[in-house]
Amino acid sequence: MKNRLFIIICLILLLAACIPPSLALTATSRPTAASTATATPTPAGPFDYDASIPFDPKVNSEKQRDGVSITDLSYAAHEASFSPNTGGRTVAYLVRPQGAGPFAGVIYLHWLGNISGNRNEFLQEAVETAQHGAVALVLQGFFPWMAAPRGTQEDVPLMVGQATELRRAVDFLLAQPQVDPARVGFVGHDYGAMYGGMLAGSDRRLKTYVLIAGVPSFADWITSFHIAHDAYVPLVKDIDPINFIGQAAPASLLFQFGQHDAFISEDLANRYYEAASQPKQVEWFDDIHDMTTEVVRHARLAWLIWQLDLDPTP
Repeated sequence: MKNRLFIIICLILLLAACIPPSLALTATSRPTAASTATATPTPAGPFDYDASIPFDPKVNSEKQRDGVSITDLSYAAHEASFSPNTGGRTVAYLVRPQGAGPFAGVIYLHWLGNISGNRNEFLQEAVETAQHGAVALVLQGFFPWMAAPRGTQEDVPLMVGQATELRRAVDFLLAQPQVDPARVGFVGHDYGAMYGGMLAGSDRRLKTYVLIAGVPSFADWITSFHIAHDAYVPLVKDIDPINFIGQAAPASLLFQFGQHDAFISEDLANRYYEAASQPKQVEWFDDIHDMTTEVVRHARLAWLIWQLDLDPTP
């Protein structure tokens, strides 16, 4: 009898030793950003950085709006020299639903624009997304929003730095204890859609992307800054979004374009879409480059609800 009991105890100990550590986590345990497991490892690339740098978050204000909390905050960038206008920090809104979660997560990056080219572009959409059960991180971009392109080699590290900051933003979002690391998405407009394409090909932690009115190359926009297109092409050819968008799989991609966009031709839009990996979908709307009509906004919210398994009725 003692021998049989000894054998049973040994078997129990052996089985316990074989249980993977991830299965031993409690129901409320959350993996950290650095230890989040992914089905496909993130490849090494030009946007690598030291992910161990502390965030040092600083809250400027917090308020309640339409049943969600909006925190105006900043955190340390991937390196202190990035974004000197903000003291080497990333400025953002963190928009959170009520409750303990787990919630999906969505990162928003705005367009260049003339007046509304800042993080406020997506604040209301972030509120709506939070009402459906997602924590939203609404970023303020640095380049070319706070520092205009010069048309020289000096622009390249700034583009690399901005793309790197998106990966850092993923870290920050996943560090929020309510966020489910398996349900993270991205929404970007204009330059935001271009940097989103770079993120899609360099980070495997996101499940889906919504890319609004984006183009394949930084040179496609550069004439807006009175810089010659042909001279800019060789400077940016290695870091252009079209080089990365084809490596987004297994993440899904939704492209949104306006039929009356004065800045993006159908051919240019199709170049970006056709270069992308599957699964993907493209939608054309009776809209201009702003892409802010209700039908467009509803379409991208519907995509996030579907792809991130959000609550369809807030």
